[in-house]
Amino acid sequence: MPRIMERFRPSGLIVVVTALLVSFAAAQIDDRARALLEGIQPAPGEAVETLQQVMVMTLHQQGDMEVRTKTVIDYVNERASIETEIAPGMVATIVVVDGQVRMKMGGMSLPLPAAIGDEFGGMFDADPNDPLAGIDSASYDGAQRYGDLAEGEQVTVRGAVAVAGVDDSEVARYLFDGQGRLVAVVVDSPDGVIVSVFDEPVTGSTAVGSNATMYLETVAGYERFATLRFEQVLVNEPIPEGTF
Repeated sequence: MPRIMERFRPSGLIVVVTALLVSFAAAQIDDRARALLEGIQPAPGEAVETLQQVMVMTLHQQGDMEVRTKTVIDYVNERASIETEIAPGMVATIVVVDGQVRMKMGGMSLPLPAAIGDEFGGMFDADPNDPLAGIDSASYDGAQRYGDLAEGEQVTVRGAVAVAGVDDSEVARYLFDGQGRLVAVVVDSPDGVIVSVFDEPVTGSTAVGSNATMYLETVAGYERFATLRFEQVLVNEPIPEGTF
C-alpha cells in the first residue's frame, strides 16, 4: 500500500478517481437488464476454451461482394489468429501471442497499423463465458420495435462488447424475445441505424458466431445491406499445429 502522503500526489489522485469511476460505471446494470444479459451464457460445463470459426460476410450494396474471415482463438493460452481474405487469393493475418500483435501477408511480416494493434491488443480482456464482461453499464428500455424486423425487450449496453460475430460498438441495443432470448442487436453508425437480426436466437457464449442479416435504416425504411454466414464453428476442438 502507498504511504498516506501518496494519496495527495496528483498522479495518485487520478488513479483513485479513475478506479472509483470505473467501479461506479460497472455497477450501473439494471436488475432486468442483468437478468436478460445473463441469459446468454454457456450452460454449466460448456465453457468455451477454444474457438475456431469461418465467417463469410456478403455486402449486398457492393455487388454481393464476399469477405471471408477465419478466426482461431485459444482463450486458455491467450493466442489468436484472424485470417481475412481482402481480395481473391490475398489473405491478411493478425496473430496475437504473449500479448503481442503482429500482421502478416503472403508469409511476410508487415508494419502493424496502430488502430489494429489497439483493436486486437485487448481481445483477451473479456471473458467469452461471461455475458457481463466488458460491459460498462446496461439499462433496460422496455418494449421496442424496429419495423417488421424485430421487436422485444430492449437493453442498452455501453462498452466495447461484441456478440455472436456482430461487430462491437461502444453503445449497442440488445433485443430479447418473450422467452428472454437475444434476437437482434442495434447500433448507430455514420450511415445510420444498423439492425442485425439473427437467424436463430442467440444462446450460449456470446463469442460464438451466429448467422444474421444486417439492415440499414433509410428514409424509405430498412434496407438489407449485409448477411453473416458461419460456414464452420468448432468449440473446444484441437487447434492445428502451426496456427499461431
